[in-house]
Amino acid sequence: MGKSRKQVRELNAAKEAVEATKVQLDTCNDAYTSGAFKYLRFLVHLLAAAQFSYGIYFHYFRVHWPTDLLDEDELKARWGGKFKYLTFLDVILQAIYHSLALLNDLFGDNKVSGDSKSMLRSARDYVFAAFAFPVAHNVCLSFWVIYVWDRELIFPSALDAIFPSWLNHVVHTNVALLAIMDLFTCFRRYPSRLAGITGNVSFILLYIIWLHIVRYFSGEWVYPILEVLPVYLRYVFLALLVGFNLVCYLLGEFANKIVWGPEFKLLNQQKVKQG
Repeated sequence: MGKSRKQVRELNAAKEAVEATKVQLDTCNDAYTSGAFKYLRFLVHLLAAAQFSYGIYFHYFRVHWPTDLLDEDELKARWGGKFKYLTFLDVILQAIYHSLALLNDLFGDNKVSGDSKSMLRSARDYVFAAFAFPVAHNVCLSFWVIYVWDRELIFPSALDAIFPSWLNHVVHTNVALLAIMDLFTCFRRYPSRLAGITGNVSFILLYIIWLHIVRYFSGEWVYPILEVLPVYLRYVFLALLVGFNLVCYLLGEFANKIVWGPEFKLLNQQKVKQG
């Protein structure tokens, strides 16, 4: 039997809806992958990768304690070098992430789509979600809150003479600001909640283990605040560090859904209508 007029009208309406959704997605991609938006995204990643790479170089090779402070006890306490600081590890992480994003801009895929077949883009999206965004905000917010409360517990005033203010903002402020800029310029699908949280929590737990290794060999905690806290409060503080890092992950996931809500809606509509 032939199709009724009603069925034909419904079929034509469904086809038109699918086509309309496709046109809307094509319009989004035209704006997103070409023109000013394309160059803005590239510029953000280029400047961020260059800034953080130079920050690593300056931090590692140009920032040194005065020679009169390098007695035997001080050298012992320096076990682990600058790699014992979450701030330094984070700026390395940000340099890696933005370099990866820059490579994806040049050779990968930036389209608004349901699934990406680009390995560069998949790696970029996971590193941002699980590590770059949450660790940057953990470092930025926890540093400045403690700094305002009592800077001697996190960044003693004696460091002002050897640690320039611009570098302080590169490693403690710009990490979060550029992660936010990246959030607004890069469409991404977050990984599954389990995969993202596993990577996020694993990273911060490994860092806490590293803190204890440094404490064992040097005899001192990396951060003065850990020295002054009683044992039970010290581990409450470390547990809060893990919890706050997780909160920052969930914040990034939520912000991504809000910023790219219209695009996700179109993709879901396309999936339903094609299904």
